Amino acid sequence: MDHDTLKAELEHSATLKLLRSRNAPLIISFLYRQFKVKPVLELPQPELETRLEDYLEWLRREEAEVYPRSPKDYLNEWCEAQLLRKTFNQSDDPMLSLTPPMEKAIIWLEDLQQRDEFVGTESRFLQIFSYLKEIQDRSTTDIETRITQLERDRDRLQQEIDQIRATGTVERYNTTQLRERFLAANNTTRQLMADFKAIEQNFRNLTRTIQEAQLQENSRKGALVNRVLDADQELKESDQGRSFYAFWTFLMSMEKRQELKSLINTVYNLEELKSVTQEYTVLRSIERNLLNAGEYIVQSNHRLTEKLRQMLDERNLNENRRVAELILEVQRLALNLDPSHQQESNFWQITGDPEINLVMARPLHALIKPERQTFNLDFTDLTPVNLETELAELYNQFYIDERQLHRQIDALLRNYATITLAQLIKIYPITQGLPEVVAYLDIANKGDRHHINPDQLETITINSLEPDIQLRLALPQIIFHR
Repeated sequence: MDHDTLKAELEHSATLKLLRSRNAPLIISFLYRQFKVKPVLELPQPELETRLEDYLEWLRREEAEVYPRSPKDYLNEWCEAQLLRKTFNQSDDPMLSLTPPMEKAIIWLEDLQQRDEFVGTESRFLQIFSYLKEIQDRSTTDIETRITQLERDRDRLQQEIDQIRATGTVERYNTTQLRERFLAANNTTRQLMADFKAIEQNFRNLTRTIQEAQLQENSRKGALVNRVLDADQELKESDQGRSFYAFWTFLMSMEKRQELKSLINTVYNLEELKSVTQEYTVLRSIERNLLNAGEYIVQSNHRLTEKLRQMLDERNLNENRRVAELILEVQRLALNLDPSHQQESNFWQITGDPEINLVMARPLHALIKPERQTFNLDFTDLTPVNLETELAELYNQFYIDERQLHRQIDALLRNYATITLAQLIKIYPITQGLPEVVAYLDIANKGDRHHINPDQLETITINSLEPDIQLRLALPQIIFHR
């Protein structure tokens, strides 16, 4: 923290400007009610204007002259102050969402107003100790060292198991220890939800980089695409990118989400925590909120790809238009040439007499008679035809009903934001063999909401159309989205 850096931060930080603003109580209290009490990621501007008008009328009951401007003026001012972000997606109305500076202000004020019943020294120290131990254990590349670490953990667990069996008692946390860890988990959850805005901002910065590169003079399309792909890869391989996609992979696991739900229900049903669970409810909805926030970021990445495609299409259209204009310009210059120039001698002369080769003067090639093919039809020793078998095969022909497959996918997506094919067939097993799997692939490939990840393979086992035969297939991961 040097003097010049702090001076620039205090002058230009949107968060600090908000905290110094005269309207800070209005801005923070209203936006907190709309986006944080029941967590939402974005709201249409007309709806937010209506809610702000109701809120202003409620505040003016105490003082009529307070906050005299219109809701639309306030919202536009907050957008200009980088407290709200206005985006135009597929809907006609602009969508408003919180920015990272606004998230920082809310987090800071939440921590300021939170009553510190006690300082959780034990849990914080144990968390530091756990981090250091993980760094030590997971940084080694020596096989014997890692085996020794795992054996030490195994012996510790076995010793605890033996002690429980011998004494018949389980050592558990007391009420203070449980409350301390519960409050720490709630604070971490709030900070994690706020961090999603910073991740989304990185994707938007990447989009801005692409647009700036497009506006540069003499920028070639191939170099532009290469720069974009390098920037996207750099973001995914950065520390923040690696951490986010590791988190998203964890969250996409149905098994992990079910385990998370079970843990949350267990914690909120503990008698020792009844006094705090009713007040601190962030953890109860963490699974749904994390899914929505993570999916919002993934959709932002998809919009980035779509913007790249649209940008390159526009660039190609402009190049074609420029070529057409140049052709017209050349034609106009040719028409404006001095007619006397046409009387000049030709600049290209061919010596010698011309040789004429007419197509119709060429002789036709001689016809070649094909060899006569001879064959014999032998109707003896033919395999007898079983008419019942032939009719049974014709009767047992089947087709894949894709409408039924769509209904099965939609039924599961009512409860889950995403589901993979491997998870889907555990609930709705494959009954029509490999053609049914191909139909699922076709649905994922044609649907705009669904996704096929070629970088990750999944192995599934299905019943073949032949009785008592199973097929083991290795397919790219197929993900169906709500």
